[in-house]
Amino acid sequence: MISNILTSFFNCLSVPILVLNHKFETVFTYNHDSDINNSLYISKAIEKLKNIDCSSNTFSLNITSDIAFTCITFNHYDNNKMHLLLGPYTINEDANYSDAINTLTEEWLNNIIKLHSYIIDNHICIDKTSTNNSPCVNHAIKYIEKNYTTEISIDDICSELNINKCYFCSVFKKETGSTFINYLNNYKIEKSKELLKNPNISLLDVSLSVGYNNQSYFSTVFKKITSKTPLEFRDEYLKNKK
Repeated sequence: MISNILTSFFNCLSVPILVLNHKFETVFTYNHDSDINNSLYISKAIEKLKNIDCSSNTFSLNITSDIAFTCITFNHYDNNKMHLLLGPYTINEDANYSDAINTLTEEWLNNIIKLHSYIIDNHICIDKTSTNNSPCVNHAIKYIEKNYTTEISIDDICSELNINKCYFCSVFKKETGSTFINYLNNYKIEKSKELLKNPNISLLDVSLSVGYNNQSYFSTVFKKITSKTPLEFRDEYLKNKK
């Protein structure tokens, strides 16, 4: 049982991957070698892809009667369409190809597609139930929610999204009504309020817990947003709680 599972897993890792942007330019490759036939198969797959109406997110590109690619199409953070090509591979176990052509069973192929689709849906594509913000803004907000306990800069976000800084700042302000820094600070301060309600947590620990390494700066930002110092907020909360 465990042997079958591990075999399936490592077969998933062995299949070559090619990622193309909306201009069909290669932006990432994995496990592709310099085999001249492979290059020919890839060229044919890309040409077929250019002429296909991608009404489905996942489809096959048959290069020969035995050799194929699977394409998974998705939208990246900047809302441009991208294509992940899996292959070349064959599901004909009797075919005699070089090691560059993976021989897969239908089950392995389905598992490979499911694995890559899961990664794309959960780590690249934006959640369809989220707001109507653009994908880059939604991802930036999720990044804040996940990493607010550390210091975050605009450069960090733009590097994460691989997006122009000026463009990002403009889009973020337009869609949220707030600059990125103001949004970030407001989120951190809201999180700090929950910690301040616990009198056993020092102000320094509260500051550090929401990503401010300088307590004085934390207090300045807190007062600017709430019109109270962190200590005044805590005292008022504890007083009203009695």
